[in-house]
Amino acid sequence: MKKTYILIFGLLLVTLLTSCDQGASPEALPEAANEKLAFAVAAAMGNPDVRESVHSAMDASPYHEHKLVFGEFLNQPEGAALKKAIAQKLGGEDVLNGLLDELPSMDFYLPYETHRETWEHAKDNLFVTCVLTPNAEVATSYHPNGSTETFTSREAIEEAKIAAMFSLHPEEPKVHRNSSNSREMGYSVLGSANSGITQDNEATYVTKIVNYTADGVFGGNCEFYFMARRLDESHATESSQVSVESALIAKIKNSDSAPTKKTDLFIYNGPVSGANKLKVRVKEADGGGTGGDDDYGFFIADGPDDYDTSKNQGRSFPKATITVDNQ
Repeated sequence: MKKTYILIFGLLLVTLLTSCDQGASPEALPEAANEKLAFAVAAAMGNPDVRESVHSAMDASPYHEHKLVFGEFLNQPEGAALKKAIAQKLGGEDVLNGLLDELPSMDFYLPYETHRETWEHAKDNLFVTCVLTPNAEVATSYHPNGSTETFTSREAIEEAKIAAMFSLHPEEPKVHRNSSNSREMGYSVLGSANSGITQDNEATYVTKIVNYTADGVFGGNCEFYFMARRLDESHATESSQVSVESALIAKIKNSDSAPTKKTDLFIYNGPVSGANKLKVRVKEADGGGTGGDDDYGFFIADGPDDYDTSKNQGRSFPKATITVDNQ
């Protein structure tokens, strides 16, 4: 009888130890590094105190769309609550640091303007997505309770009545919210040793951008910049960036008009004319080494006018229509 008790006790002890091991094991974590991060961030955002700290930080962000650079934010005092909660979900801060080392530097923000305006009261009606390219058209999104949804369009996100869709994707160049995109903004000359050009009395500017494209379902605004050169020049002047609303926003709003941005963006030191034609290449900044920035094609400008980009001319519209002028 004593041997029987000892055997039963031993079996119970093994069962208890096995149960404890299973409870501590991160078996529920997704396999892919980006999805693992989305899962842990979503779980952390289920905490009201964490949400409040993230909301305050995004509200104070100096960048367009109130973006935060995720890794930098975690190492700031404002990001301490989020970092602690994520580390607990993953199994420790070392695990979190290892995960961040696997991934490129990430932007963390709400790509939809309506969510940025209202998510303070979202409670846990939120999802988090982490994609390896801003142009991703489909991704798994995680809820704080661990459940998932797969979204393939902004319309689906709107129809699901989600109060906040957080996006993590490779870091893109930033445009400051207080930027005027004026003639005082910087530019650089590529392929030339002369980086300190003295501006002529008259120069070429982009004064309007009509945007027909989007930065993916989980991306936000499009960050346009321009590379302009005379036809007889080997170097190009690279402009600063200007943020333009995604064309998908207009689609959601059932608007017949494409997003339009009026600006005053210097692109070339000298006027554009028939005698001084410019080749202007249109670029959209992407992040993270997933193929580089998007190339929207180019146009040859022979004077102040509206110009369509050359890429995808076979479709019903080009990527964008650009207005250039001399000032």
